[in-house]
Amino acid sequence: MDFLLNLHGHNRWLIAGVWLVGTAILLAGQRYAQSTRLRQLAMLAAGTLFGLMTLQLLLGGILFFWKWQSTGTIPRYRWEHVLTMLLVLLGLHFPLRWRHIPLPSWWRRMLWLYLVAGLFLYLGVSRLPKGWLG
Repeated sequence: MDFLLNLHGHNRWLIAGVWLVGTAILLAGQRYAQSTRLRQLAMLAAGTLFGLMTLQLLLGGILFFWKWQSTGTIPRYRWEHVLTMLLVLLGLHFPLRWRHIPLPSWWRRMLWLYLVAGLFLYLGVSRLPKGWLG
């Protein structure tokens, strides 16, 4: 289980890096709104972020239930972390519904989604006792 805990803990930095790259692509897309290549890159970044968050959900779920079975109780901060991360993962489903909207509004929606997801990612990890540094 230590391997899963380390993988779950180190994967957050990979998620933060993908989030930063995706945000940079979306900011560039605001400037060059008609670029289909940037839109493809943005969808690739969103898909990568979604995949990494799904992996985190799988690892976190295993760790969550393992701790629950071994100790019998779950502290409040773990519940808050789980629910916050589930909200992020559910929010990352929105781009699947936005494939056929015009490009200018697509860029704006995606940027707002990424910013809100980044805020919730930060808050979700910050709720843990060691936070981002642990």
